[in-house]
Amino acid sequence: MGIFDRFRPSGARLTPEQLRDQLFDAVAARNAALLAKLCEAHEDAVLAGFAGWKRVPEAFRAPDKLGWYGQGLLAVAQHFAQVRGYPELLQGLVGPAQSNPLVGWQRALAEVQSLMKEHRYAEAVPRLRTTLEQTDRLQGSGTNAYRPVTHGHLGQCLFQLGDAEAARAPTEQALQLCEVGGDDDGVLAYLGNLYEIHRYRGDSAAAADCLDRRSAALERKGRGVEAARWRRRAAIVRAGEPLCRVVVEIDGATWEVADAPAAPGRARFVFERNRIELQPATDAVQSGTAAAEGRNLEAALELFRRATQADRYSPWPSYHAGMALLESRRYAEAVESYQRTEALAPGWYQCRSDRWLAERLAAGEVDHAAFQALRQLVDRPMTPDQAVALAEATLARCELGAVRLALGDALAKLGRRAEAEAAYRRGLAGTDEPDVRTRLIVALASAVGDRSERRKLLHAAIELSGNLVSAAMAAVMLASMPGAN
Repeated sequence: MGIFDRFRPSGARLTPEQLRDQLFDAVAARNAALLAKLCEAHEDAVLAGFAGWKRVPEAFRAPDKLGWYGQGLLAVAQHFAQVRGYPELLQGLVGPAQSNPLVGWQRALAEVQSLMKEHRYAEAVPRLRTTLEQTDRLQGSGTNAYRPVTHGHLGQCLFQLGDAEAARAPTEQALQLCEVGGDDDGVLAYLGNLYEIHRYRGDSAAAADCLDRRSAALERKGRGVEAARWRRRAAIVRAGEPLCRVVVEIDGATWEVADAPAAPGRARFVFERNRIELQPATDAVQSGTAAAEGRNLEAALELFRRATQADRYSPWPSYHAGMALLESRRYAEAVESYQRTEALAPGWYQCRSDRWLAERLAAGEVDHAAFQALRQLVDRPMTPDQAVALAEATLARCELGAVRLALGDALAKLGRRAEAEAAYRRGLAGTDEPDVRTRLIVALASAVGDRSERRKLLHAAIELSGNLVSAAMAAVMLASMPGAN
């Protein structure tokens, strides 16, 4: 089958709506070749149906669909004007504002959506504000579709720029317009956005109220199971959401650890913070980690500093900066970076054991070669045999619980279960640091055959809770054991 074959009708002619959707999908995918092929194959149908497409159907007035629709409509008209010799379609869109005042609004939203996809929020904000000023007096069904989306995009852009206070008003306006217009999908979307804005502002009561309203809206749509999970989250937020905790994802649904179903099968343990990550900070962190992997450590540290400026609450910049500082042998600074991570998100990944290691490196109790060996064991691909050899060579010079853990894991992969169990036990005997101890306890619980000892070990991991993921794993494992209740 060729790339275009699936777009050819099989025994039946495409409806105008099907053709429109395929054209607009090609535009959204930036597939100029596909757009040209479709326009050539269905020229008459496009010319006949285009006038009807100019009125946006109700189904495409949702915040996440309106930009797709407007961008697709304009691109098809431009293609027919520039390539196929039919300027009438484009002229019908870009004629005098008084004859079609919504066209400029539609184009502006399409342009803004492109900017937002590229995370160019600072450029989108003035475009959105100008659009709202220019369309303030317009009335009608088209404005009812475009105005909430425009306010919503403005709120989203301001929020991503770190100004949650400024983001609140336009998002509330978008929500109110959707409520008045009966747009249930828009209500759900903007309640979700407003919830995140209030979380970022630190207003737990307002955030929880948004979740309660979202739950009620979901109930009205017959989505009771989803509504119940949001109500549970609202209770957690209202009671005082932790800065950082671990939740469980099972079959696409997110559960609190205490609520996770027994014997879940494939479970994924995920960190949940009381604030989401802002995209500009995420972009800077990704660039920083790429620079660090390329051994350009100073450039990486500068990018992590920029990420902190973009999102002062995110633990990711300081967490990654800590490792870059360790690599640079700037141990004392690494300790401070991990302390900042712990303050922002207590128990974030392995920041506690990383800080412990940075302190030992700063004190001269662990040498840099041992640190580099541990980095290889944890982060570099190697066979189990290679991992056993490196771990044993490192332990001959320096006793580290994390290296014992890596040794046990490698031995377990080789089927040498008794030796793996011995490695975990020896690691526990020589390790006081809670993060590594928790991981060793859970690893040992998975290795031992005695159910009574396994149960005791899992309880110990939960109580210690040095490593949040391992403690959550222990809770789910314990709940799945026979006689757990």
